[in-house]
Amino acid sequence: MENVLTDKDRTLLMSHLNNTGIFVTLGRKTPNIMVTHWGMLGKMWGRNVFVLPIRSSKYSYQIISHTQSFALNVPAHDMRAEISRCDTISGFSCNKFQELGLHPKRARGIEAYVLGECGLIVECKVIAQIPPDTITTFNDVSISSHTLFVGEIADCYKLN
Repeated sequence: MENVLTDKDRTLLMSHLNNTGIFVTLGRKTPNIMVTHWGMLGKMWGRNVFVLPIRSSKYSYQIISHTQSFALNVPAHDMRAEISRCDTISGFSCNKFQELGLHPKRARGIEAYVLGECGLIVECKVIAQIPPDTITTFNDVSISSHTLFVGEIADCYKLN
C-alpha cells in the first residue's frame, strides 16, 4: 500500500485545490462526485488528515455521513470544464459520472469510486465530524453551514 503522500503529491494536491479545484468522490451504492476548492491537508491527533468542509444541504453530506469515507481525485490533465460543470449540477437530480462522461473505478479501501481520468487518488476514512455550531470564529470569518469532515489518509496512489 502506498499510503504516504510524498512532498510532490502534497504540492500537486494543494496546487489543484487552490487553483482549479479537485474532485471528491463518495459512496458506492449511491455514488456522487463533488468539487472542492478548499480544505486542509495536515496532521491532527498524530494522523495525516484532509479536512473537507461540506454543507449539510448537499447530497454528498448525506453520503459521507453514512459511509464515513471519501476520495480526493486530483486531475492528471486539464479538467476545468468538468470541474466547472460538476459545480453546477446536483447529485440529487442526476448521476454525475454519466452527466460528466467520467469513468468510475472502485476505490481500493473505502466505500467509494474514484475517477479513472485522475492521476493522484487519496482515500480518506472519516475520524471526526465537526458541526458548524461547535466552531468559534473570529474577525467576521463565516463557515456558514459547513460541517468539517476530518478524514485520515488511508491510502494514496496514482492511476495514470
